[in-house]
Amino acid sequence: MVQNSRSPSILRKKLLRLADGLRERFGVPSRPRRANILDALVQTLLSQSTTDHNRNLAFNELKKQFPDWEAASAATQGALARAVRSAGLGNQKAARIRSFLHWLRDEHGELSLEFLKEKSDTQAVELLTRHKGIGIKTAYVTLMWASDRDLFAVDVHIHRIAGRLGLIGAKTTPEKAHSELGPFVPKGRAFELHVNMLALGRTICKARSPKCGECDFRRMCHYYRELNRKNSNQVPEPKRTRDKRRRAPKN
Repeated sequence: MVQNSRSPSILRKKLLRLADGLRERFGVPSRPRRANILDALVQTLLSQSTTDHNRNLAFNELKKQFPDWEAASAATQGALARAVRSAGLGNQKAARIRSFLHWLRDEHGELSLEFLKEKSDTQAVELLTRHKGIGIKTAYVTLMWASDRDLFAVDVHIHRIAGRLGLIGAKTTPEKAHSELGPFVPKGRAFELHVNMLALGRTICKARSPKCGECDFRRMCHYYRELNRKNSNQVPEPKRTRDKRRRAPKN
C-alpha cells in the first residue's frame, strides 16, 4: 500500500525536489496575460469533465452568441445550453452559469468579479465556493489564472501523482489535498508546479500504464517501489516438460 509522507519538513523537501525536477524537464511555463475573472470562471466551469479543446469551442461559441455577460444573463437556459453543448453536460453547465450571473448582478450590481482582487485568498475562495458547481479546484484554477494568486490547484492528474509519490494519503480526496499540499509548495511556484505536474500526468504518470521507466522521480515514488516489490514476489512456475523416458511394454 502506498504510504504518505506526513512530516511537514519531508513534504516540503519532496515538493521542492519535484518542482525543481519538473522545471528541468518541462521548463518554466509562461504565465498568460491576466484574464477577466468572470471570463476565467466561466471557462473553468466549462472545462469540467471535458477537454481543453472542447472547453475552448464552447466558450468561443458562448461569446459569439452573447457578446457580453448581460446578454448571456438575459438568455434562456436552453439558449445557453445550445451555445455550450460542445463542452458536454450543456444543460447542467448552462444552469450553473446562468444562476451565478443572476446572483452576481443582484448581489453586486454589475456582472464583474474584479472586486475579488481586493479580497484575501480565503475570502475570494469562500465567495466562489458557496455556489453550486464551484468547488475548491474550480475556485483555485480561476483565481490562479486570472489574478496571479499563488494558489496550488489540484486536479485529477495532480491528485494521482501526489498519491503515487506518497505526498498525500490513499484516502485523501482532491478537495482535501488542496489544504494538505498548498502550504508546502515552494513559495511563488504554485502555478509552475501545477502546470508541470499536469504535463507529467498527461505524458508519463498516466492513470493507465504509466511510463515509470521514463520518470525522473522513481526513487521518491512509493507506487513504483510497491510495483517492483510485487513483481519481485512473483516466482515463475517451472515449465512442464514431457517425460521422454521410454515406458516399459505392457505384459
